[in-house]
Amino acid sequence: MFKRIPSVFWIVLLWWTAYALIFAIQVVWMGEQQGRPISWQEALQFSFGGWMTWVPLSLALYWLVKRHPIERGRSLRSISILMASALAVVLLRAAYVYLTNPVFAWYGDQPLPGFGSVLTTAFINGFMLAWLVIGIAHAMVFYQRSHERGQKVAELETSLTRTQLEALRAQLNPHFLFNALNSVAEMVHRDAELADRMLVSLAALLRDSLSPEQDQLRPLREELALVEHYLMIEKIRLSERLQVVWDIRPDCLEVPIPALILQPLVENAIVHGIARRRSPGILRVRGRFRDDRLSLEVENSIASGNTIASGTGIGLQSTRSRLQLLYGDHACLVLERTEAGDHLVRLDIPATSAARSYASVSRESAE
Repeated sequence: MFKRIPSVFWIVLLWWTAYALIFAIQVVWMGEQQGRPISWQEALQFSFGGWMTWVPLSLALYWLVKRHPIERGRSLRSISILMASALAVVLLRAAYVYLTNPVFAWYGDQPLPGFGSVLTTAFINGFMLAWLVIGIAHAMVFYQRSHERGQKVAELETSLTRTQLEALRAQLNPHFLFNALNSVAEMVHRDAELADRMLVSLAALLRDSLSPEQDQLRPLREELALVEHYLMIEKIRLSERLQVVWDIRPDCLEVPIPALILQPLVENAIVHGIARRRSPGILRVRGRFRDDRLSLEVENSIASGNTIASGTGIGLQSTRSRLQLLYGDHACLVLERTEAGDHLVRLDIPATSAARSYASVSRESAE
C-alpha cells in the first residue's frame, strides 16, 4: 500500500516533521533562557500544530507547479497562478490561526486580534515561505523531468544499438551461409555420403542463425559449437589441406561473447589463407585470459606470396562494428603476421564488461 504513495509525499512529510521538531527544541531552549520554562508537551503541540499544516499546503503548491511551471512561453500565466496560490496559502494560514487559537493559544495570554491583523501577520510570516516552497517544487519538477528525459534517451540509445547490431548480423548471416551452401553443392556430385554429413552441419548452422530468440551475447562454448559445424563442412571440402588445432582454456568456455563473432574470423582464415594453398595448412583457434580480458586468436597458414588481409571484408567490418557498439574502445581486433609467417587475428574482449552485458541482455530477454 505504501508503495503507491508518491515519494514527494514522504519528502514533504519528513521535511516538515524535522522542521517542527527543531522548532520545538528551540522553543524549549528559549523558554529556559528567558526564565519561562515551557514543557515539551506544550512545545511539541505548539510546533506541530503550526508547522505541520504546511504538509498539505506544500503538496498543493507542488501539484500546481507541476502543472504550471514557470518556463519559457507561459511564464506570465504561471507566475499569475502561483502568485494567487501563495496569497491563498496566506489566507488559509490566517483562517487556521484565527479558528484554532482557543486550542493552541497562538498569541499566548494576549487577546486574539481582529482577522485583519492575523491576516497581516500571516502574510509577513508565510508569503515568502510559500514562494520558497514554490521554488523548491520547481527544482524537484525540473529534476524529475531531467531524470525521465535521461531515461528516455538511454532507452532510445539501447534500442538504436540493438537495431544496429541486428542489422549487422542480418548482413553477416547470408555471407557465410551462402559459402556453406556452395561447399555442399560442390560435394553433392562427388560424394553423396559426405554431402549428407555436410547438410546436417549446415542445418545446425541455419537453425542457429535463423533462431528468432537468439541473444546478442552467448557463452564461448556455444559459439565454438557453431564454428565446429562450419569447420566440419570445410574439412570435408578441403580434406587434408585443412588441419584444425584447438587450444581453448576450460575457464574461458562460459565467458559471454557476441554471437557469430568468431565464425567470420575462421571463415576468412580458410577462404583467404588455407583454401589458396596447395599444401596442407593449419588453422589454430586459441582462447585464454589476459588479465581481465578474454583473448581469442585465429591463426592460419597462408599461401606463398600472400600478405595480411586488409580487413575490409564484410566479416571483419561487421566484427569491428559490433565490437564498437557493444564495448566501445574497450575491445579490439588486431591483424598481424607471426614470426613463423602465419596470419593471426586476435580479438580482445573485456571479460568483466561482457559478463555485465550478458546479464543485462538475459534479463531483458526474460522480461
